[in-house]
Amino acid sequence: MIEKEIETAFYESRRSNELPLVINDAVEILAGAYKGKRAAVISIRSVEPELVYNVEFGDGSGDASLAATLLKRI
Repeated sequence: MIEKEIETAFYESRRSNELPLVINDAVEILAGAYKGKRAAVISIRSVEPELVYNVEFGDGSGDASLAATLLKRI
């Protein structure tokens, strides 16, 4: 998919191999400084060179941009 198609699929909640998470998905962070925190996916930050999502932490402590490989849908 091209970047615009991925963005459209994200907002239409159409998951795929290229787009494992979509808007409002609840996720757990698997590694790094935020490991174990829960969050909601709010947008896509970038597609290349890797898929990066913006997430908002469930505890209200803010948000972060994280690679899709660091997130697990719950």
